[in-house]
Amino acid sequence: MIAIDLDDSLLDDNLTISQENLQAVRRTIEEGVIVTIATGRMFKSALPYVQQLGIDVPVITYQGALVVNALSRNVLLHYPVPLDLSREIIRESKKNNIHLQVYIDDEYYFEQHNKYSDLYFKVSGIPGKAVGPLEDFLVKEPTKLVMIDEPENVLKWMEHYKEKFAGKLQVTISKAHYLEFTNIEATKGNAVRYLAEMYGIKPGEVIAIGDSFNDIPMLTYAGLGVAMGNAPEIVKSHADYVTYSNNENGVAHVLEKFVLGGRNTL
Repeated sequence: MIAIDLDDSLLDDNLTISQENLQAVRRTIEEGVIVTIATGRMFKSALPYVQQLGIDVPVITYQGALVVNALSRNVLLHYPVPLDLSREIIRESKKNNIHLQVYIDDEYYFEQHNKYSDLYFKVSGIPGKAVGPLEDFLVKEPTKLVMIDEPENVLKWMEHYKEKFAGKLQVTISKAHYLEFTNIEATKGNAVRYLAEMYGIKPGEVIAIGDSFNDIPMLTYAGLGVAMGNAPEIVKSHADYVTYSNNENGVAHVLEKFVLGGRNTL
C-alpha cells in the first residue's frame, strides 16, 4: 500500500498533478498496489484529485480524523475534536487575534472574511462561511480546527499549543500558514495503520510519501517513509529516503524506483 500526501508532495506549486506523477500513480494501481491519499484537506477538497487519479479505495482526510470511501462516500473512521477543547481553542484564537476555522460535516466556518480566509479558499477551492462569533456558533464536535497566520508565527504557536494540549490534542503544521488541531487519535500514521490492517498489509509493505510535520507519523509507521526534497530538514530526518521536490515529479521517482522498477524492493 502507498499513502501519498497532496499539497507540496503529489501536487506541484500550481496545485496540479503533473503528467509524470499521474501516469506513475495509475500504473502503480494497475500493478495491483493499493494507492491512497493521506491529506489534511477536507474530503470535498481532496475529491477532485482522488477522481483524477482513479482511486477507488478509502482515502485519509483531515490529518486522519476522517477516513472515507472514495466511491461510496461511506465514513469508515471519524475522530472529532471534543467540544470543550474546541471552545478552548476558539477562546485562545480570540485572545491572540488569530484567524480560526472550524470544520463540521465537510464544511468550514469562521468569524469573518479576511486575507487568511481568502488564502485558504485559494488553496482549497472550497468557500467557507462567515458566521460571527464561533463560540456561539459551535454546538457540534468539529472534525478539526485550523489557525491561519504568518509562517513564523505558526511555528511559534505550534510549540506553545503542543505543550498546552499535550496528551489531549494533535497539534501540527500542514502548510506553512496552517496550524491544525485534531483529536488525539487523529494522525496520518494511525489512519494508514487502520487501512493497512483492514487490508491485511504489514507496515513493511507500506510506503508513505509526504513533506510536512503532519506527515511524520505516517513516515515513521511505514516500512519506507519518503520525504519530499522540499520538506523541512526535521521531516527529512524522520524519513528512510528523500526524493525530488514536488515540482520535480518526486512522487513519480519513488514509484518508479521502488514499485514499477522492481516490486521486490518493497
